[in-house]
Parts: sequence; C-alpha cells; structure tokens
Amino acid sequence: MNQTIGRRFPDFELTDHDGQIVKLSQFAGKFPLIVTFYRGYW
Repeated sequence: MNQTIGRRFPDFELTDHDGQIVKLSQFAGKFPLIVTFYRGYW
C-alpha cells in the first residue's frame, strides 16, 4: 500500500447530520482532522 503522510487530501462536499452541505476545505488548516467513512449498520 502506498501511503504518503502529509499528502494533501482532495477537497470534497458531503451532507452533515443536519442535512447541510459541508466542504473539507471549511475545516482544513484550522485544526488536525480525522476523516472517517462509516457505512452504518445494514
């Protein structure tokens, strides 16, 4: 697996828990981020 620590993650938009569109760039650079993709229980 090719991993590069510190490599820029592409900006993207998702819907938050309130139904609002948020962009990664709104939060990046303000504090450390952990991006988690959770599929949920199916």
